[in-house]
Amino acid sequence: MRSQAPNIMRRILVSLENETPKVKQIFYKAAVLDAFSRESTSENTTSGTIDDHIKFMSTFFDELIQNLDNEGEAVVQIRKIGQDHAKLNQSCSFNAEIWERLGEISMQTLSSLDVVQKTREGGKAWRALIACVTDELRCGFDGETRVFSRKSSSTEHLTEDDDLQQRLRQMRLDFASAVPF
Repeated sequence: MRSQAPNIMRRILVSLENETPKVKQIFYKAAVLDAFSRESTSENTTSGTIDDHIKFMSTFFDELIQNLDNEGEAVVQIRKIGQDHAKLNQSCSFNAEIWERLGEISMQTLSSLDVVQKTREGGKAWRALIACVTDELRCGFDGETRVFSRKSSSTEHLTEDDDLQQRLRQMRLDFASAVPF
């Protein structure tokens, strides 16, 4: 199944793109930005294209399966991926429902594979793994999204406070210049 991983991940992501137009827009923007960054620099620092995600997902699941005995480390890694996508909530309207849809499509795609269908335990194991990954991705994403929204709302308050302070200073100056000593 390892040799089929890139093709399986491509099917999953293309299905997600087809069912969720927002995802298609995000991948399209990433591809355009990637093309510009390749022109301006020799090294590729972006990781948002569909091809990049296919490589990352293939490697991710390969490493995850190899290190199943270290559950704590795996959960931290999965949540980090969810957290890394939280910035897309503000800029691209990426939301937690996309994670849910990714999990559903992944389950459908993996469950339909002959190699998974041959053993009942294999199907159960993949469903459990996908459910866990989806939950942890969403947990990391939701937590970081809340942090971003708190930061942006506190920044708005700071801006309002700065504006208020500036107006008070101006009023004091106006008052001081209007009142004779």
